[in-house]
Amino acid sequence: MKYLALIGDFINSKEMTNRSAVQKNLKKTLANLNQKYSDFLVSRLTITLGDEFQGLFHLDAPIFKLIDDLSLALKPYTIRFGLGLGDIVTPIDPKQSIGADGPAYWSARQAIETVHAKNDYGNTKLFLVLPEPSLTIQANALLSASEHIKSNWRASQTEVFEAMLELGIYQEQFEQKKAADYLGLKESAFTKRLKSSGVKIYFRCRLAVQDLIRQYEEESR
Repeated sequence: MKYLALIGDFINSKEMTNRSAVQKNLKKTLANLNQKYSDFLVSRLTITLGDEFQGLFHLDAPIFKLIDDLSLALKPYTIRFGLGLGDIVTPIDPKQSIGADGPAYWSARQAIETVHAKNDYGNTKLFLVLPEPSLTIQANALLSASEHIKSNWRASQTEVFEAMLELGIYQEQFEQKKAADYLGLKESAFTKRLKSSGVKIYFRCRLAVQDLIRQYEEESR
């Protein structure tokens, strides 16, 4: 059986001025996400080494929404993520992601090391390794495009994106008036921010990678 393994850690963690508070917030955030995404979890998100954490998911998990939820909850600190798809060859503890091992975690480790080594001038914070090399190339081209879009957002455009996350919106088609009202904006002003930000293209890229994962799952059965 194939799984998605996620490894994350803080960028420039040595520069944190209040490490204990950050650790406390990380623990609380992971607990909240474990509850929110419980239907998709194989093994709960768990702090492993210092500022690093990991978790194991079913392939149908909305993994990119989870990653963005996590990044938002841990602002202003920046997280890098490695994702790997593959088997687990050891027993899995559903309560904590410690001790399990296999190609899924090996690929996630390879992915996060790739972010360390090559991050597109600081823009890319996420990499995915799939068992099929050609799909890995396609997936990361889409993820890099989405990360580039996000790196160019002004404060007002970031505000739009974060509001959509808070409302549970993670697709191109949605009720714009609801999001505009949430931000206290006229619908025309919201539409202008939405268009200039490229948020819809961001979602399109991320969800296209989700489709690649689904495609691999179907073809490997």
